[in-house]
Amino acid sequence: MNKTLMTVKGYVTAIPRSVDARQARVAIVQDDVEYRIVPRGAGVDLDDEVSVPVEVTGILEEEDGTKYLTVRGYKILEDDSWLEE
Repeated sequence: MNKTLMTVKGYVTAIPRSVDARQARVAIVQDDVEYRIVPRGAGVDLDDEVSVPVEVTGILEEEDGTKYLTVRGYKILEDDSWLEE
């Protein structure tokens, strides 16, 4: 399994917990790609930030076509002007 450090900007969205093998409750969506947040460390805090624009840095792993992000750190973005980039 390949692990890559990356930064993702997007909105936090809730996902049904029952559908995820790793018990992810939220995901970040960037450019129509869903990154499920592993509920460990700083990723746990994102459960309370649904619909908020964030920039997340973490370790990306892909398993059976699903992208998982283990969050190392994040910041809440004050506006969504980054969408126009």
